[in-house]
Amino acid sequence: MKISYYGYSVERHSDGEKFLFDLRPFVEAFSKFQNVDFKNRFSHAGENVYLLRSGKDFYLYLITRSQEVIKKIKSTDHSVSEINDMLQRDERLGFASYVYFGKGFIGFASTIMAPKTKSFSNFINEVFAAIGINDYKFLLHPFMQEATFADALQMPFIGRSSVQVSKENKLYEDIRDFFGGTAEEFAEVDSFEVTVKPRKRQNIDAAMKKIINSVDQSGLDKFICRAKEDLGDHLMDMYLVGQGMISDIIAKGADHEIYEAISAKVGDNDELTAKLGEHDGHEGFKKDEPEVFSGFNNVDAWADKLSDL
Repeated sequence: MKISYYGYSVERHSDGEKFLFDLRPFVEAFSKFQNVDFKNRFSHAGENVYLLRSGKDFYLYLITRSQEVIKKIKSTDHSVSEINDMLQRDERLGFASYVYFGKGFIGFASTIMAPKTKSFSNFINEVFAAIGINDYKFLLHPFMQEATFADALQMPFIGRSSVQVSKENKLYEDIRDFFGGTAEEFAEVDSFEVTVKPRKRQNIDAAMKKIINSVDQSGLDKFICRAKEDLGDHLMDMYLVGQGMISDIIAKGADHEIYEAISAKVGDNDELTAKLGEHDGHEGFKKDEPEVFSGFNNVDAWADKLSDL
């Protein structure tokens, strides 16, 4: 499972000012506020969404899937039954993404049927609106990365890789000529993408380093290598040309195991640390917390505030 990292900020609609402050007290107070009717009002695509605290700065962001057809299959005789028949009237299936809330950033990991970051942003903004904070919008800023050719040449293990070349690159003409094509016939072909695939679990670092050293960088639209720094690590995408999300790979497991893995990855990711410094030092952000938020940083204040809305 991949966890990707995003900076966050809050924008004021009325004047376009952006604020960067620690939202963790606000989110924690919301998660601890016990009001079932209030929590059940938030939805996405016709399904309920919930944010549940699972540890310090660690949350489950869940979506129900009542509109999906989900079956239970018994492996011994292949008999099929309805999952929903096993649930009580007040129970529904929920699919969870994992959210690590840091100071000025989040780590977000999800599986196929779990809710994604766009839904999460919408959810936070729905919470703002539900408590009368209508002039502010929660924003996520993807943390992007780009490696260098020198970085890739230092990798002891390189797997599946891809190169995309446009007409400005000599390789484009070589590929076109290989097929016996003319410039007129390929006039509407914008680029070629070449994928280099290893045999299963095999290391193609020698071949890829040959390509890296010889490829013409003009007209090179994309160059991605899957590599790992230590042979025991998971493969990661290295964007030699183009940018990808700063991310980590974590193993699936129990919630507490995922929490521990995410905490460790956050502490060890040097690229994340560098991006956090850039994000925090961005001149476009005001560092003051708008007063309208500070009143919701304590769970005891939520009931009092909501009674007035």
